Amino acid sequence: MPLEQLVEALRGGVISLLSDGATAEWHVTGAELLDHPEALATTAPGHLLLGVGLDIADRDALGAALRTAADQSCALAVKCPTPPPPEVSAQVATARVPVLTVDPRVPWTRVQRLVTTILTARRAVAEPGGGGTTGGDLFSLANAVAGIVGGAVAIMDTQQVVVAYSNLPDQPIDETRRRGILGRRVPEDALADHLNREVWVSDTVVRRHRPGDLPRTAVVVRAGEDVLGSLWVAFPDEAAAADCGPTLQEAARVAALHMLALRRQVDAEQESRDRALRHALEGRSGQGDDPPGGVGLPAVLVGLAEAVQEGGDEESWEAGTAARRRAALLRALDLAVLDGRSLGHEPAAALLGERVYVLLPAAGSGSVSTGVLLDHLLDRARHSLHRSFTAVDSPTVETTSALLAARRDIDAALDHLRERRAGPGAYHAGDLRPELVLRRLVGAVREDAELRTGIGERLRAHDAEHATEYCATLLTYLRHFGDVAAASGELHIHQNTLRLRLRRAEELFGVALADPTRRLLLTLELTALAGLSEPPTKG
Repeated sequence: MPLEQLVEALRGGVISLLSDGATAEWHVTGAELLDHPEALATTAPGHLLLGVGLDIADRDALGAALRTAADQSCALAVKCPTPPPPEVSAQVATARVPVLTVDPRVPWTRVQRLVTTILTARRAVAEPGGGGTTGGDLFSLANAVAGIVGGAVAIMDTQQVVVAYSNLPDQPIDETRRRGILGRRVPEDALADHLNREVWVSDTVVRRHRPGDLPRTAVVVRAGEDVLGSLWVAFPDEAAAADCGPTLQEAARVAALHMLALRRQVDAEQESRDRALRHALEGRSGQGDDPPGGVGLPAVLVGLAEAVQEGGDEESWEAGTAARRRAALLRALDLAVLDGRSLGHEPAAALLGERVYVLLPAAGSGSVSTGVLLDHLLDRARHSLHRSFTAVDSPTVETTSALLAARRDIDAALDHLRERRAGPGAYHAGDLRPELVLRRLVGAVREDAELRTGIGERLRAHDAEHATEYCATLLTYLRHFGDVAAASGELHIHQNTLRLRLRRAEELFGVALADPTRRLLLTLELTALAGLSEPPTKG
């Protein structure tokens, strides 16, 4: 990058121009230590040589450094007080290379790190598909900026998660910063100030001073029109916050490159986790209980299905196009991942059929519980997507086989809740366990004639042929545990009518209501057959 731009980016008492040496013609391509002879032998032109250990009061040593810089066609940076001694100014004035002065209080390691970071970021901008930086660079950038401006730096993403912060000694700190770093996100009571509209619509730095906190300066981190996050600096007092605008704006441009790289990295990791979860739920992750790569166990599995809209009916819901329902589920999947990330989880998500499955690892999860996360997700889906969803979460699972079993339980629970026309909301598979066990028993009886005595089928065939209601009468009576008053009330018949039907059933079909085993079997048979549209055939 042009040397003038580098100086502009690092101005503010850290680096300034001591001798121009035709500065406008110079471009900086890297940073190298002046006292590293082996590196200097292969240093390409255009580097900034850092005069580590150079005593500018030694005229001969300074002259040798200037000659080395000129021979290598490099600029030279030296530590020098402001204003520089007259003899130093006179000596460098005749130099054929630019000479930069560094504040003696700033460590050379910090200068090198900041110069390298800025140059790497600029190269990433110029190269298509560039920006191969890592999240760790954001911490280096935060420390470098903190050293320049004299404040404590924090960088947040758009979900108000603290992705990097400075950790230099003797930094100014208040309770909001302390809790933000410990919780890795903006504290709840500071969100209103953090999300202030003045900050997020501004193209320049904005000064904020929340009562009880240190004064702060904020700048939005953008990539074009895309907002990636924000950079905040806490200062010891209002005076210290002045005149740092250009430095923070340059830091925001550099941070944008790192955050774009982080976003690509996070998206790649998310895709890997989602793919691993999808394979595990489909039983394609191999044998054994070891979780496939990307699936973090132990974890809680959550299943979501779109609920029938309030005031609507099953027929109108089914009439909706599959494409629309899938689009709604995909948006719910994205919302679940974003909500999970913003609340401290690292979810994996998969869309299988017309259901979304989200895995929330128990280890290292955020402070927000699964239940709170589900309620938040369903509320956001209702307001943002204008859709209602039913969600069921599993107990904690620790193996792949348990994960498959959890999916079966969740599927059964969602089917059961739809059949019951239960309202949208969050449910727990553990609470529904008795009903799910009964559902499986009934399903087995319905599918296997060997599990039926045959009495239920005879009752059903008689009802179909003679327009009687023995099946409904007996099933209602059994479900009410023999309470004649309750059963007759549900059937809207007189109690004597109910008793007459029970006696006739015993006479015609050999129903033994006094035998507990036969009562249980008859209950299962009649419940199973109640879901069939046609009388089942024997065999």
